[in-house]
Amino acid sequence: MNIGFLGCGNIAQAMIVGLLDSGLKPSSITVLTRNQKKKKFYEKNSIKRLAVSKANLAKFDFIFLCVKPKDVKDAIEGSGINWENTPLVSVVAGISSQKLQKFANSERVIRIMPTTSAEFGKSITAIYMAERQKKQIIKLIPLLNKIGSTIELSSEKDLHEFTAVVGSGQAFIMEALKQYDDKLLKFSKNRNAASKNLAMFISSIAQHIELNNGIEASIKKIMSPKGTTYSGLKALKKNKISSVFKSAFKAAEKRSKEIQNEY
Repeated sequence: MNIGFLGCGNIAQAMIVGLLDSGLKPSSITVLTRNQKKKKFYEKNSIKRLAVSKANLAKFDFIFLCVKPKDVKDAIEGSGINWENTPLVSVVAGISSQKLQKFANSERVIRIMPTTSAEFGKSITAIYMAERQKKQIIKLIPLLNKIGSTIELSSEKDLHEFTAVVGSGQAFIMEALKQYDDKLLKFSKNRNAASKNLAMFISSIAQHIELNNGIEASIKKIMSPKGTTYSGLKALKKNKISSVFKSAFKAAEKRSKEIQNEY
């Protein structure tokens, strides 16, 4: 398999590192580039680089589009790539399949939404494509499963909500965890120890959910009737913590839709 990356920002780098750690050979990955930025990353991971203008000299099973929304049109049209020969896999939030097909002058378009957790094989990646393009995922899904798990969406509209809940959601949870970070720093010897303790704390939550098969069962495992946990949870519900997250989801989803309209 030979895959290309058009753009090499945070999400592209996370995917590349995750794929390499999963066993994919560096020779299978090529970054299509217009400049020498991120040279250290390429050299560290033995990644091939190819000028975008020469992209047609190589054959790719897929090319992942990993640029900013404002750069999508120029990146696709200015690449000189014959997109009829190579499936375009867009990682860009908010840019519809219809627009991507127009820019590429091709119907061979797939949209995915991975997370930067791809770097350590923990990305939950949404995938959407038109029904007539379904044959293309025979190779793509096993590739994406190397960096985590995949969820096929039946409607492209669902990508807006998925982007808000999963794509942005980790940052929302991390923002909430700053409260724990401050408290653990108080109890720990130094910042390094506090970070390790926080990582262990978060990891234990994931294990609780996995072993107890869900959040509600995990809470019951921790909480004693009328105890400290019970009192704290009661305060959280009284202050409507769920509404805070729902508000964040709606704001992020709204922005995803705005991006679609802007570009």
